[in-house]
Amino acid sequence: MRQWPLEGRGSELVSVREAFSGSAVNAVLVRAAAGMGKTRLTREALHGLDCRTEWVAATRAATSIPFGALAHLLPDDVQPSAMPVGFVRAVCSRVAGWGGRTKVAIGVDDAHLLDDASSTVIANLVAAGAAFVVLTARTGEPLADCLARLGKEGEATILDLCPLSSGVIDRLIDHDTGGRIDAANRRRLRAAARGNPLALRELLHGAVPGGLTDLVSSRLDGLDPATRHVVEMVACGEPVPLGFLERQVGLPAVTAAEDSGLVVCEKSGARVQARLDHPLFGEVMRARMGAARSRRVYRDLAGQLLSTPMRRREDTLRAALWQVESGQIVRPDLVREGARQAIGRAGLVLAERLARAAREAEPGAETDWLLAEILEYQGRSDEATDLVPATPPAQLTDRIRWAVTRADGLYWAYGNLAGAAQALDTAAGQTTIEGARAFILFFAGRCPDAVQTAREVLDREDSDPQGVVWAAAAGTASLGFLGRIDEAEQVRTRGNSVAAAHMAALPWGAFQIEIGACLAYLACGYPRTAAAIAADGYDAAVRSGVPMMVSGWALYRGMAAATQGDLSHADVLLAEALAGFDRTDTFRLRRCCLAAGAWVQAMRGRGPAASDLMAQADRLDNGTNQIFAAWIDTWRAWVAQACGDTAAATEHATRAADLATAAGMPGVAAMARYDVVRLGGAVDPAQIIAPPQAAPTTAAVPATAAAFAATRALSEAGGAALAEAADGMERLGYHLHAAELATAAARALRRAGNRGRSGLATANAAALRARCPDARTPMVAHDDLSDLLTARERQVALLASRHTSRHIAQRLGLAVATVNNTLARAYTKLGVTGREELRALLGIDDDCPDAGRESGG
Repeated sequence: MRQWPLEGRGSELVSVREAFSGSAVNAVLVRAAAGMGKTRLTREALHGLDCRTEWVAATRAATSIPFGALAHLLPDDVQPSAMPVGFVRAVCSRVAGWGGRTKVAIGVDDAHLLDDASSTVIANLVAAGAAFVVLTARTGEPLADCLARLGKEGEATILDLCPLSSGVIDRLIDHDTGGRIDAANRRRLRAAARGNPLALRELLHGAVPGGLTDLVSSRLDGLDPATRHVVEMVACGEPVPLGFLERQVGLPAVTAAEDSGLVVCEKSGARVQARLDHPLFGEVMRARMGAARSRRVYRDLAGQLLSTPMRRREDTLRAALWQVESGQIVRPDLVREGARQAIGRAGLVLAERLARAAREAEPGAETDWLLAEILEYQGRSDEATDLVPATPPAQLTDRIRWAVTRADGLYWAYGNLAGAAQALDTAAGQTTIEGARAFILFFAGRCPDAVQTAREVLDREDSDPQGVVWAAAAGTASLGFLGRIDEAEQVRTRGNSVAAAHMAALPWGAFQIEIGACLAYLACGYPRTAAAIAADGYDAAVRSGVPMMVSGWALYRGMAAATQGDLSHADVLLAEALAGFDRTDTFRLRRCCLAAGAWVQAMRGRGPAASDLMAQADRLDNGTNQIFAAWIDTWRAWVAQACGDTAAATEHATRAADLATAAGMPGVAAMARYDVVRLGGAVDPAQIIAPPQAAPTTAAVPATAAAFAATRALSEAGGAALAEAADGMERLGYHLHAAELATAAARALRRAGNRGRSGLATANAAALRARCPDARTPMVAHDDLSDLLTARERQVALLASRHTSRHIAQRLGLAVATVNNTLARAYTKLGVTGREELRALLGIDDDCPDAGRESGG
C-alpha cells in the first residue's frame, strides 16, 4: 500500500518544531486514541529538525525487560552486572555527549508501554536538557509517574490530537481511490472512520497487521463469555438501552464491557444507552460472529424490546428488524409497520426486506399492497402490478390503492398518461386519487391542469392527508413554473403543515413538497433561493439516510448549482444522483440527470463528453417527465454549441423557448430565449417580455424581467445598461449570466474610451468569473473574439475549430469558398495559420471526430 501524505496535522507539526526551536520546554507529549497518527506525526516532526534524531519504540513484549526499549542507546562498555542506576547514568551520559537539547531529538513511541527503568531514563534526559524528546501515548492509558509529571509540571507541551476533519478524510479517500468513489460510499467511509486515519485505511484495504482490527480482536479474545455477550448485543443493536443489557446479562458483565474500553454508556433522554467506542469495533465483532450466534443475539434484543411499551419513535422499526434478523417473527404486525416506516427513514432495500418477511409470516392483501407500494417506489412497476388485482376491487379503500398503484405503473413505466388517468377515474373524486392525479399531471408538463386539480383537493376540508401532500407538491411546483410564486408559497405552507402533522404516516411528504418548492423557484427565476432549499433538503436527506431522497436532492441541487454557474459542484452532485438512480429510480429521473450532466460538461467546454451523456439520456426517453422537456432542449443547445454547431444550438434553444411558451411557463421561456442570445443568435427583446400566448403577468416574473434587460442591453451594446443587467442577474443568483454580462459591459466601456468605468467593470467581471471558474461559455471563454471578429467570422471560426469547411458550408447554407475566405480573414485577425492553432487559441481539445484537418481552410 502507498504511504498516505500527512494530512490535517499541519498545526501540530508546527507546534512540535516550534517547541524544539523556540520554547523553554524539553519535551512534547502527543496523546490520541489508537490509529490517530501519533507515530506518523512524530516521525515527520523529527525528520524536519536540523539535528541528530533517535527513535525509541516501546512494545508490550518489552515491558517486562528493564531498559528493553533503550537497548540501542546503551554504551557498549556498560557491564551487564551494573546496578540500574548505573544504566540510567550511562544512557544519559552518552546522549548528553551528542550535544544536548539543541543537537539531539528523541522520539519515544507508545510511551505508556515503557518499563519503569526506561521511563526513568527518558524523564532524566528531559529534566537535564540532554535531548529534546517527543513522546506518544494512547489516550486513557496510564504513563509512569515520572513521565506523567512532565506535563503536569510544565516541562512538556501536551498535544491532544483531534479526529481528522471530513475534508481531510475526503482527501485521503481520493488519494487511495483517485476520486472514483460515489458520494454514498464516501459518507459511509467518513462515518465509519470517525476521523481516524488507520480505521479508514482498514476500511479501504482490510486489516493492517497490528492495526485496529488486531487491537479489537485481542481485546475480544480476553473477555469472559458474559462480557463478550454484552459487546455482541451492542455491536448488533447499538445504541442499546442499558436496562436491556442488565436484564439479559447482568450488571457485572455490563460494567466489565465498559471497563474494557469497547463499550461506552451515555445518557440519552430518560434512558442510558450503550454503544461501541468506535464503529470499526462493530464491524470486527459482527464479522467474527457465526450465523447461529448472531441469531441468538438478535433474538435476545428483540425479546427485550418486545417486553417494553415501545413508546419511542425508533422502537417499531428496530423491533421489526431484530425479529427478521433473529429468524423468529412473533409480531408480524410490527414487521409490517416497520417496513412502512423504513420507506421514509431507512431506505427501500430494508423496506422491501421487511415487507417480504411480513408477507411470508402473515400472507394477506395488506402485505401485498405494502410490498407493491415499495416496489413501485423502486421503479419496479411490473413486479408491483403483479401483486395487485387485475381489475378494480369493489371495496373503496382497496380500489383507491389499486388505482394509485395502477396509475403509477402505467405512467412512470410507460409514459401512458391516458391509461393512468383511466385508472384514477375508477375512484374519481376521492381526494387521494385527485392528489395523485395532480402529481402526475405536473410531471407530464400540464401545469394549469395540475393547479386546477390540486386546488380541488386543497379547498376541501375533508381531504385525506396523503391527497393534500401530493396536491401541495404538484400545486407548488406548477404555480412556480406558471410564474405565480406567491401563490406557490401559500400552497407550500399549507402542504408542509399537513406533512408535519402526519410525519409518521407520510415520511416522504415534506420531501415531495420541498422538491416542488425548489423547482418552483428555479423555474420562476430565483436560482439562489432554489439552491438554498435544495441544500437544506439534501442535508436533511443525508441525515435521514434514505438513499432515494438523497439522490433526488442531489439532482435538483446539481441543477440549481449549474444554473448559478458552479459547474464543478454541479458535476459532483449530478454524479452522486446518477449513482443513486442506478439503484432506485422511482420517478424515472435518470434521463433528466444525464441530460443535466451533459449540459454541465458542455458549459465546461467538453463537447464529446457532453454529446455522449445526451445520447445516453435520449435512449431513456419513455415519454415521462415532460415538465423538463424545455430545459432538456435548452441543455441540448449547449451540447451543440460545445461541439461547435452554433446554428443547431440556437435552433434547439429557440425550440425550448417555444415549448415553454406553449406550456405557459414564462420564466423558462424567457431564459431559453436569452440562451439563444448567449449562444450567438439574435432575439428581439420584445419576444421575451411579451411572447405569443404570454400571460398578462409574464413581465413580473423575475426570470423574464432579467432576461429582457439583458437582451436589450446586449442589442444596444451600452456599457452602463450591460452593467445594470449584470447586477440584476447577480441579485437573483445567476452568477454565470452576470459574469458574461459584466464581461460584455467592460468591453463596451473600453471601446467607448471610458477608462475609469471600464476598469471598475473589468474588476467586477473578474470577480464574477471567479465564482464560475470552470465555465467555457462563448461570452466568457471567447470574449476576445467579439472584439476582433465580425459576427459571421466568429461563427465560422468557432465551427472551424471542430468541423471541416464542407460541413460548415452545408450547415450554414454557404459556398465552401465563402467559408474558406471568411476563415482566412479570421485567421489573419487572430494571428493563427490553421485549425490546429485555432483550437489551441480557443482551448478546445483536439478530440472531436469531425474536427477538420484542412491546412488552408
